Formats: sequence, structure tokens, C-alpha cells
Amino acid sequence: MRHFITFPEAQNEIKRDLAELGVRVHTETMQDKQIADDPDFETTELSNYIYTVTRPDYTEIEGLHEDWVAQEWEDRLVGGLNPGRAWKTRKEVWEQFLERDKGQPMKGPSKFSYSYSERMGGNHLQTIIDELKIHPTSRQLYLPVWKADPDERRRGERRVPCSLGYWFVQREGKIHITYMMRSCDFFTHYPNDVALANIMQHYVARKTNFEVGTFTHFIGSFHVYAKDVADVF
Repeated sequence: MRHFITFPEAQNEIKRDLAELGVRVHTETMQDKQIADDPDFETTELSNYIYTVTRPDYTEIEGLHEDWVAQEWEDRLVGGLNPGRAWKTRKEVWEQFLERDKGQPMKGPSKFSYSYSERMGGNHLQTIIDELKIHPTSRQLYLPVWKADPDERRRGERRVPCSLGYWFVQREGKIHITYMMRSCDFFTHYPNDVALANIMQHYVARKTNFEVGTFTHFIGSFHVYAKDVADVF
């Protein structure tokens, strides 16, 4: 496992690891899109990549889409929103993934296959905070995003979460977080995904009167697409 002091240091080293150690692979799908024959989506991939940042500060992250992150965080705190409001600040990324529920009229509302606001917002995060106050040394403080039902039925046909979940633990007066992802696009999503996880870490620390500890990140498939390589390497 690699250790870095700051997020910018981590980003620079991750770029080098992708360039020097990444393996070429071309998957059949990206989200819910068929891309097997599209050369733009040939992938440079690191498998089972893990690192820790010892002084995590999301405001230092390079390439952050600040408007989207701020609104997405608000959507997640409210909970239960789909499609929510954040997607409108990055329509060029998110509009293509809006779905229309079966049986809806042609002009009816669209929403996403899932939303993080639905999966982890509202009472879900509050239970972590409440438990930390009662049992501050607990090892059971996991906030899941992936759900066996319906996600296992959707694989290959509809979008499923890239994030699997977040594990919180308090040690020596600090809230440490481990962020687990099955898949992460380094160019389009990585800065924002990390920022949101670290914002949540800061939020939990503040609500429980602890300091912010380390940020550990595990990614099953850490990748960059051919269409973005020139902007990364």
C-alpha cells in the first residue's frame, strides 16, 4: 500500500503508476453503455490499487468540479433524492444516464438507475454518527452503497454503483475512513469521488467532536480511457 501526505502528492504518483504499471484492457461496457467496439474506451487499468493519505484535505484536490461536488453533497445529506439537483451542474456527463421508468408517459419524469442520495443520505449517515457517540471504538461502522438486490440483477444492463461503501473507525481521537470502490475513472470522476468521501469524513469528525484522521482508498479497477490519456499523462 502506498502512503502519501496530501491529495496532490497522491494524484501525481497515481498518474505515474497508471502510465508505468497500467495494463491495457477493453471492457464490453462503461456504466450501461456498450463500448466494446469503440477505440476511445480502450482502458489503461491498475487492479486492486490501494493508498493512504495522512493529511487529507479535499480543498487541495486538483481537477475538482466544485459546483457539482457542493450540490451533490447537499443532495446526499438530504437523502432520498433521485435524480437530485447536482446532475444539472454537469449535464454533459450525467444527462445521458437518466432513465424513464417503465409505464411513464413520454413527458414523464426521468431518474437515474440509482442515486447516492437514496443509498447513503439522511438517516443512513446519521446512524454512523450516533453509533460513534455511543461506541467510539466500534469496528462495525460501515456505510454500504452496493446493495445485493437490486444491483446483482442490474449488472451489464443498467448502471450500478462504482462505490461499494465507506468504513469509519475512531482511533486516538481521530476519524479514519476507508473508501472502497469497485471501479474508478481517474480522469472524469476520481477527484470528485474522493472529495465527497473526504467531505463526509470531515463532517462525521465534526459531528462527533473528533479530529480528521487518515484517508484510505481501495479501488478494484482504477483506470483511464484512451480518449482521456492525453489529458492525464
